[in-house]
Amino acid sequence: MDPVIEYFFGPGDGSTTRWSTPADTALGDSGPDAVRLDFDGDGRRDDAMWDTDGDGIADVAALDTDEDGEPDAFYRDSGAGLWDRAVDRVGVVGESGSPEARSPEADGSGEPDGPRDLRLDLDADGSTDLELVGAEKGGRLTAERLYVDADGDGVTDTVLVDLNGDGVADAAYDKRDPRFTRRGR
Repeated sequence: MDPVIEYFFGPGDGSTTRWSTPADTALGDSGPDAVRLDFDGDGRRDDAMWDTDGDGIADVAALDTDEDGEPDAFYRDSGAGLWDRAVDRVGVVGESGSPEARSPEADGSGEPDGPRDLRLDLDADGSTDLELVGAEKGGRLTAERLYVDADGDGVTDTVLVDLNGDGVADAAYDKRDPRFTRRGR
């Protein structure tokens, strides 16, 4: 059975609508990892929502802008349900053409030792846009907290928290809230 991929869209005001659809195409090289859609209304399902990291949630919108049947423009979500942060394919998947592993480095012992974090520069401007904090499980970072720069000033000011470990954010706190902490930092 193909994996189900969740994807979100919104009008830009922060509200979003969520869909879940079985993956029906492979944009990476690890089997079905994307859902084909028709974004431009031409009647062809030549665009896609792509789950590059295998977590079941689309993180890249892949668009066929030259109408050759293959995606050639790639965008990440800006956090408001809009897929408006352009990235190149190499920035999405690396030189190999398949999604790059994004697991944190171990301390040399070969075993994870507590919390891990991953900082992502989604728009390739050299600044961290998101910080994912969690624990490594089975060689993969499982998100517990996601710090975001909600107002675009270059400083993380909101944290989304998965309180029950189901992979879905249950709460959001701004930087003035004591629950915004970075686990002892």
